[in-house]
Parts: sequence; structure tokens; C-alpha cells
Amino acid sequence: MDYYKGNLATLQKATIIHKMPFSWPYRHAPHDSVWGVTSSQANFCEEDYIVTAYIAEFINTLTNLVYIYYAYHGIKSNSNRRDAILRNLPYLGIAAVGLGSGIFHATLKNYTQWCDDLSMLLAVATVTHRVFTFDKSLTYTVVSGVILTSIMTSFSVWHCVMDELVMHSVLFAIMIAMVGIKTRSIIKARVSDPVVQTDVTSMATWGAVIFISGFIIWNIDTAICGQLTAVKRTIGMPWSFLLELHGWWHLFTGLGAYIFIALVEYLTSEEAGQALGSRFAWPVSFFITGHGPSIRKHVDDIKLNGNGNGNAMAKVNGNGCSKGMSKVNGNGKKR
Repeated sequence: MDYYKGNLATLQKATIIHKMPFSWPYRHAPHDSVWGVTSSQANFCEEDYIVTAYIAEFINTLTNLVYIYYAYHGIKSNSNRRDAILRNLPYLGIAAVGLGSGIFHATLKNYTQWCDDLSMLLAVATVTHRVFTFDKSLTYTVVSGVILTSIMTSFSVWHCVMDELVMHSVLFAIMIAMVGIKTRSIIKARVSDPVVQTDVTSMATWGAVIFISGFIIWNIDTAICGQLTAVKRTIGMPWSFLLELHGWWHLFTGLGAYIFIALVEYLTSEEAGQALGSRFAWPVSFFITGHGPSIRKHVDDIKLNGNGNGNAMAKVNGNGCSKGMSKVNGNGKKR
């Protein structure tokens, strides 16, 4: 079922003329897949097996490396921490998304689609658990983790048996909204310094904007798939790869997910309220100043010392000299 390909099946590919220089044209027919017939319910706009017989959707598969990159960066930054296991659970979640989604887009099988769907729920579930339990007792954390795991497992079994897409998307959206709302409240509660709060709020806003932008781009890919495919075949590869919009969804959501996971890690740790600094992966540093209480205190100390020294010198030079001179002059006049 070409769930996302729209009217691509009716596109007259043979009539499209390849015109772009420094590129190579598309094949008229796809390669014979080494994985057999496509059986997944979801099948995106990128043409299947058009680059190689081993990868169904070439760009949609490769762009999943962004999840692996950000997961690696997060796990590496926690390598020397005592609570690294708890901190790394969400990063392992987005690594699972990258792996599961990559396998799915490479094979387009019904059972590999479950890897993609369930890994998304796993990733957001780990963050949900973290934001709602970080300040609770160990007993509460463990019990709520067991309950959440039971709910997610039950839903996953139902999702796979029923082979549905709608409720999976609904549950995913609800959990994302819960994390977003809770994160806002944690920022207000745990970040009091206005400079740091500005950075944290900016980071959260950029994460949301990037995530939503990726979702919009994905829907554009679905809405005008036929037109996009005609343009891609006209300009040829590799330039056409830039128009694989579902691949951009992976890039945007990979970055957006990393921002929220890294932000939640910061807000739910003992570092909350401190300057954000340069702890985050590229390009997060462009969204924040990195300034915080320590830097501002240093600036205030400089101002204080400057004013103090200036006043002291003014007193010595002004009062001391004037009094000294008047005394000398006074004594001189009296003589």
C-alpha cells in the first residue's frame, strides 16, 4: 500500500526528460529487491530501490544516521558520570529510532515497520519517565517505570496485531506534548537566573520549532509527491536528493529530539541553573549564549573592583592632596 506516495503510481516516468547537467538520470524501472516484495503499510515518496537493490529508500535510510550521531554525542559526554546509565537511557532511545527506522526504510517490510514505530514510542517514553520522576523517590520512580513499561508493551502488541497507524501517531503526539509542557514548568522551577533562563527558553523554543518544521516538511512531501518526483527525475541525482523531504524530516526531528533530551538531562540534574556552556552538540551552540551566573558574577566583581579602586584613588589623590596642599599652604601663609 503506497500510504504516502499519493498519485506516484500514475506518474508517467518514461515521459520525463532528464535535463540537469552534472547529474545522472533515474532508472525507468527500479532494481529487483534483494528483500523481496514490499509489504509495509507505510511507503514514502522516495522511489523504491532506485539507487541499489539493497536499500529500498536510499536517502530515507541514510538520514537516520543523524539519530545515531546525536545519541553517540550524548552518551560520550556522560562517560565519566556516576549516573551515566540513567542519563543515557533517552540517548539509547534515539539510537534505537535511528537503527529501527533505518532498517525499515532499507527493507520496507511490515515487520520492520514495527521497528520504526515502536522505537519512536520507546524514545519518547524514556524522556516522559525522566521528566515526571526525576524529583521523586526511588520507589515512585521504579513503580511508575513498571507501569509505563506495561502500558507501552500492551499498546505495542495491540499496534502490531491490528497493523494500525493512527493511534500510534496520536499516542506519540500526546507524549511529546506532555514532555513539552512539563519541561516548561521545570524551567520555571529550577532556573532562576534570568540569563540562564533566557538561554534555556531559547533552546526549548528552537527545539520545538525545528521539530514542527520537520513535521510540516514531511506533510508537504506527502501532499505533492507526484510533482516532487517529476522534478527529481528532471534534475537527476544527486541534486534530487535535496528534494527527498522525508529525509529532511529525519534530520529535523533528530536535532529536535536531541535538543529536548539534552535539555531534560540538564534540567533534571544537579547542574540545573548553571550556565549551559558548550556541552551540547552542533549546532545547538548557535541558539544559546552560554553565559550564566558565574560569568556575570565575574563581570560584577570587575565593576566592583574598578569602582572601589577608582573611589579609593580619588579619595587619596583628591582629598589627600587637597588637604595636604591646604595644610602646607596654610602653614606657609601663617609663617
